[in-house]
Amino acid sequence: MDSQDRTALMEQWYRQYAPLLFHYARQFVDYHAAEEVVQETFRVAWEAIWQREVQYPKTWLRKIAENIIRNRLRQQDRRKDLLSGADALPEDEWEDPVDVELEYNGVISRRDLHLLKRLAVDGCTYAEAAQELHTTAEACRKRAARAKQLLRKLLEE
Repeated sequence: MDSQDRTALMEQWYRQYAPLLFHYARQFVDYHAAEEVVQETFRVAWEAIWQREVQYPKTWLRKIAENIIRNRLRQQDRRKDLLSGADALPEDEWEDPVDVELEYNGVISRRDLHLLKRLAVDGCTYAEAAQELHTTAEACRKRAARAKQLLRKLLEE
């Protein structure tokens, strides 16, 4: 099988099996993480398809997705273990240092500033930040957008 045939095969599998894999992943992870699982599944499949012939693609792709989900859940468990001691601390002791002027002027809350720091400085994704804050990725996206808007407004004055 040449390169064009394999490319066409992967495109066909994507159209045929991506929705199925997405619904499978949604049983274990949130919407955005499920999208990432599907993308990662086809990335792994693309690399592996050059080395082997696949007799049952649906089963093979689902097994790849299962392994990716399992790895993600393991990573989450490791993060929880690292942060397990932080739950017992009062909120002020584990949050990042805050600009006192921003805090006292009431322009932006500590939680929002912490969210922006996690996203911009630490390179955290919305899904990861949402897990930390026990909310959805969309809620984090909206909170971050509002906080950025407030900061811009403050800096323009």
